[in-house]
Amino acid sequence: MVLPLSRGAARLAAVLDALPDGLVLVNCNGTVVNANTIALGMFETPGTALVGRGLLDLLPTFDSRLIPGSMRRPDPADERGRTTPTRMIARRTDGGEFPVEVTSASLEDGREAYDSYSSYTGDELLMLVVRDLTGTLDTEAELARSQRQTEMILRAASEGVVGTDTDGRVVLVNPAFAQILGYRAGELGGAELHPLILAKRADGTPFPYEESPLADTLKSGRKHRVRGQVLWSKAGDRVPVDLTTAPVRDGDQLVGAVMTFTDRRPHEELVVRYEAELAEHAERYAALAARYAELTAIHSESRTGGPDPLEVGTAEPPRPAGAAPTVARHPTTLGTILTAGIDKAMALTGPHRTQFAVHAPPVVVSLDPDRASTALAHLIADASGTASTGTTRPRTQPSPRTDTTVVITASPLADHLRIEISGPRAVNDPTHVLIARGIVDAHGGELAVRHHPRGSGLTYVIQLPHTPLPPLLPAAARASVPRTGPSALSSAASSAVSLPPSPVRAPVAGSWIIGAAIDARRDRTAARTRPYATPPRPRKVSDGEQQRLVDLLARIRQHPA
Repeated sequence: MVLPLSRGAARLAAVLDALPDGLVLVNCNGTVVNANTIALGMFETPGTALVGRGLLDLLPTFDSRLIPGSMRRPDPADERGRTTPTRMIARRTDGGEFPVEVTSASLEDGREAYDSYSSYTGDELLMLVVRDLTGTLDTEAELARSQRQTEMILRAASEGVVGTDTDGRVVLVNPAFAQILGYRAGELGGAELHPLILAKRADGTPFPYEESPLADTLKSGRKHRVRGQVLWSKAGDRVPVDLTTAPVRDGDQLVGAVMTFTDRRPHEELVVRYEAELAEHAERYAALAARYAELTAIHSESRTGGPDPLEVGTAEPPRPAGAAPTVARHPTTLGTILTAGIDKAMALTGPHRTQFAVHAPPVVVSLDPDRASTALAHLIADASGTASTGTTRPRTQPSPRTDTTVVITASPLADHLRIEISGPRAVNDPTHVLIARGIVDAHGGELAVRHHPRGSGLTYVIQLPHTPLPPLLPAAARASVPRTGPSALSSAASSAVSLPPSPVRAPVAGSWIIGAAIDARRDRTAARTRPYATPPRPRKVSDGEQQRLVDLLARIRQHPA
C-alpha cells in the first residue's frame, strides 16, 4: 500500500525536481536511497536503476571518508559540513563516463560515528549536488583558446593598447604600451591612466581630465582619433603619438574604454633624414642647373638647333637650323689658335691629366681666333672623354699597348686647312659637337667624324677654306720696311726669314707631348715595312733658328692682330 504524500512533502519533491543540478541522497552504507529527476536523467539509462547502487560505483574518485558512518575522519569542511565543488569523472549505470562537478553536505544530527558509537543511529544521510560539465568544459576550452589568442595578438601588436574601467583605471595593458612609455605592466594595474600619461599638454601646461578624449569616451561612448597627441613617459620624456579611444560595451551597458596609439618618433626621424637628403639633392640640382645655364649660354653664342651627334662616316654632316654666328677674321698664326684651344679644353675637362700630341706648322691663317679656339676646345674635350655635363668616360683597364693620347694634327693644303683631332676615348657628345659645328659653319667649313685609326674612339676632321698668307714679320723687320707702296711691302715680306717647321709649345700646366707626332708615326710605319733599313735621321735645327722662332712667337702673342 502506497501512502499518499502530504502536501508539504509533495511540494518539496516538486522543488527538488525543478533544480538545474542533480540531487542524490546516500545513506551510511554508501548506497543511493533517493534522487531527483535531473539526477535520474543524468545517471540512469534505459533498463537500469539508480536507486540502490553504491555511490563509489557512480563516482569512483569520491572521497569515501565523507560517507556517513565512515570511521575515517574526513578533511575539515565548513560549519554546515559542506565541501567545495570538486571536478571528477562520473559513471552512468551502463558504464558510460562524463565529467561532473560534485558538492556534498552532511544531513547528520550532529552525532558522528567515531565520537559516540553507542548513540549513533545510522539514519544520517549525505546529500550530493552533481552538475554535468559536458557542455561547460567545451565552452571553457573555447573561452581559454580565445583568451590565449587575444593575449598573443596583444603581445604581437606594435601599437600600445590599454584598457580601462569606467573610472579610468587600467585593467589591461600590452607589452608595446609598457615598452614605449617605459613602464612595467605590473606598475600599471589598477592605476589611474590620465595622471600617468596625459597629465600635461605638449607645451607642459596641465591637461585636465575632463578635456581628455578618454574622459569623453567613458562619459558619452564616442570614439576619438587624435593625430599628434603628446603622451609622457615614465622618465618624463615627450612622446608624440596618433591616439584612438573607443568604448567597451556589455550589451547596452558601457563598462570601460580601450586606448590605442602609434609612436610617431620613428616617423619624425625619417622626416628629418629625408629633409636633409632633399637639401643635399637641391644643392646638386642647383649645381647642375648652373652648369646647364652655362652650356646654354655657350649654345646661344654658337647656334640654335637640335643637339644631334655626328654620324660616323658622314663627309658633309647636316647643318643646324638658325643663323650662323658672326666671326671677325684677321690673320693669326695657327699655333696661337691651337694653344688657346688647348687652354680652353683644360678648363672644360677639369684638373685630370691628359696627354696631347700636337703637330702644327707655323702658318698664318685668316680665322676668328676666339671662336675657332672655342670650337677646337670642345672637340678636344670630347676627344679626351669629357662630356658636356662634366662627367668623364670611365677608363678601361690599362695595358702596355693602350694609347690614350689626344692627337691634334693641322695640315694646310692647296685651298683649305685640314685639322684632325683624334682621341681613343671620344664620347661624341651632342653639345660639344653642336657648338663646334656652328663655329665651323660660320667660317664656311665642314666638320666630319671618322673612326679612330687606333681602334676605339673617334677622329674629328675640320676643313676650313684657306688662302696661303705670308708669314708675320717680327717688330724689327716691320720697322725697317719703307712705307713707299705695296711693292715695297711685298718685297720686304718676300725677304722675310724662312723658318723651318717647328713644334708649337703651349704655355699651360699638364703632361704634354709636343712635337711632330704624325711624322714619328709615319717613320715607325716605314720602319715596320723595312725592318732592316736604317731609320732616317731627323733634320737638326740650328741654335740661331730656334732663337729666331722663340722671338717670333713672343712678338705674335704681344701683337696678335
